[in-house]
Amino acid sequence: MSDNAAVEGSSIRPTRFNGNSIFSAWKFKTLAYLQSLGLKEVVVADPGVFTPAEAEMKTPSGAAVVAASGSDGVSSSSSSMKKNVAIVKAKCEKAYSMLLNLLEDHLIDLVVNVEPGNAHAVWCVLLDTFEVKSTASLCHRLDLLMNIRFDLEKETFDGFKGRFMKLLLELKERGETISPAIQRYVLLRAMPFRYGSLVQSLKINDSITIEQVYTHIKDFWEADMRRNDYRGSRKEEGELAALRERKKCYGCGSREHLIRHCPKREEGSDSDSEPGTSSDTEETNENKRKKSKKIVKQILLG
Repeated sequence: MSDNAAVEGSSIRPTRFNGNSIFSAWKFKTLAYLQSLGLKEVVVADPGVFTPAEAEMKTPSGAAVVAASGSDGVSSSSSSMKKNVAIVKAKCEKAYSMLLNLLEDHLIDLVVNVEPGNAHAVWCVLLDTFEVKSTASLCHRLDLLMNIRFDLEKETFDGFKGRFMKLLLELKERGETISPAIQRYVLLRAMPFRYGSLVQSLKINDSITIEQVYTHIKDFWEADMRRNDYRGSRKEEGELAALRERKKCYGCGSREHLIRHCPKREEGSDSDSEPGTSSDTEETNENKRKKSKKIVKQILLG
């Protein structure tokens, strides 16, 4: 690999992993970085530096066979094999060094017992430590996904989509990839009851993609929010109209004053009483005053 390639690879070097950030994101970035340097294969898979043939040649019996044969073909094959092993070892050591430098200092203790230069073993330790693959954890995430619901009162569609995508990512980290068909089923099942017309129209369209489902649901949600805002404004207008309707004189019906300032009431109380009906008039006026006070009290109490 040329120096230019090395420089280009170093320009995309990921940040150091501290154990608290999202491991899956760091893992994908690190693998892309290693691939740009031609080192990914010695990290994700055991490179098998010592082949069975080489191991046999290292034994005394193997050495005796090779010496006895004296074949140029065997010698040439052995030399080529040793050269390839040396190249793979160099890649392993380089990848090993890079992985250690991509970890924070407090995480080095996790791989302190790994044989120096064994990049694949370091990678396996990181996967076993930060990728939880227990059956209980996997079942819990699947249960959360299957029972997810879109709560219109507490979240926006983007917030719901974020929860949905987070569960998919957590399942992917545990080796469980959810197919687009299952994603669409769970997504439509999570919709509220009043989205039934939208759900039915999306169910019968088999050619629609999951991204298109997201788009249709968000458009429907935004339209529903606009309708709710309109209904809310109309309700407020009705309440204001009812309030204005209550603010009128219950004596003459005028909106310019309340009953306690009604001129007709004052005229009725000041007018001369006919002979023989003064007690009736006073009783009637008293009843009117009590009724007026009662009405005013009801108005004030709302």
